[in-house]
Parts: sequence; structure tokens; C-alpha cells
Amino acid sequence: MRADWFSRHKKEALSKAGYPNITEQFTNTPVKRFLEVIEALSKDSGINVHFAAEKQDEATLRLLFVSADQDFKDVGDYYQLNPDGSFAKIANSIDVEELKNNYKKGIKTVLDKTTDATYGETELVHFNKETISEIRREIAYQTERGTIAGITTKIVSLGDEETEERIAREKEDRILQRLTILFTYVDKNNQETDFETIDRERYLSTIAIQNEGLVKGLVAAKSRGGVSGLNTGDPIPPYPRGNI
Repeated sequence: MRADWFSRHKKEALSKAGYPNITEQFTNTPVKRFLEVIEALSKDSGINVHFAAEKQDEATLRLLFVSADQDFKDVGDYYQLNPDGSFAKIANSIDVEELKNNYKKGIKTVLDKTTDATYGETELVHFNKETISEIRREIAYQTERGTIAGITTKIVSLGDEETEERIAREKEDRILQRLTILFTYVDKNNQETDFETIDRERYLSTIAIQNEGLVKGLVAAKSRGGVSGLNTGDPIPPYPRGNI
């Protein structure tokens, strides 16, 4: 659903504006490397994942992973995820800001017009410590079982009120129609698969826990009022059915 929304609404708008080839996924990061980076960044904190771009006039996206403190501010070095699935450490703050600004001043200006959200298009996605730890543990568990070999990170978009009924019921319309990311499994044959396929029983119990946590997050965000969930951490973007 969210991949379809991204294709029909985000890609179409970018193509009309002269950005025909937006990066849609970061393919098959070896699971050992993925865990290495995530564990280093989330040892004592959550993480932020920033949307970034190599150039303002191109839609070649990058994702910047970084530790985040309790106020959702970036802390420490950044790891850039490239479309081929590789991670590269970036310690130079000037390079980091340039990558962020290329996105903000480039394709984000087009994508701002594709959402009714007050805050415009997403600049970053925050995963709190509990959520990223759960994701990390699940990936490690499936790796130990020998069911997966890699992780593909995809760019998708939350839909509108009709397609995101659960979020709409909680009156969190400001996060609708905005970009988020999701992680999908790659099996040992280098084929994309999903949590439900490789471990259905565990999948169902995990989804139940995530759904309960999402509702709590929405209520907490609502009580604070007026803050963009995708840019500050609550609610955590939910995971579409069939993915981690």
C-alpha cells in the first residue's frame, strides 16, 4: 500500500518537475554489516535517519543514519547508506550538512506539495531506543536461524486518511502523505522476502506488539500537540504488513 502511494503520488510529482529517477531502495545490505552499524548507533539511544541527496538538481537519494539523544537531536558520526546497500562513515559535518541541504533545497521543495501535512515533506525518521532495539534483535534472531542474508531499505509513503484508517482515527493527519522507510529481508538466494513468509508465528506476535505500541505513541504525541511525528519521534512510522 505505502509503496503504491509512493509510486503514484511522489514519483509522479517528481517526474513532472524534472526528477524522473528518484532512488526508491537501498539494496541488500549484508546482514552482518547492517547489524554492525545499527548496533553501534543504537547501543544507548535511538537513531535518526535523514533523507539526503548528492546534488540539489538530482533525485539520487542517500540515507544518513546517526545516533539520537532523548530530545531527538543527532549525536556523533553519521553512516551514509548508498543505493547499492553499502554503508560509509561520514565524520565531516560540512559534508553532512551539504547532503541534508541538497535534499531540503532540491526534491523536498517538490514533495512538499504532495502532502497536506502542515510540516511539509519528511526530513528525517526517528526510531526510539525500544523500537530500533526490537528491530535489531529480530534481525539477529532470523540471522541465527539462517533464514536471511541481507536487508533492503525502501523509501515509501504514508497514504491519506482513507488508506491509513488507524492513523486517521487518532487524528494524526499531520503525518499522512509523508515519506518514511521500511526494512525488508533478503534471503540466501538474494531474493526479497518478508517476515510473514519466513516465520509466520513470530510475525503475528510481533505485529500485535507493534500495533499496541503505535497506539500508545499516537496518544502521547497527541497530548503534546502540534509537533510533527515523523520529524520528532512519536509516533514511530508503522511497518506495512509483511515487512519487519
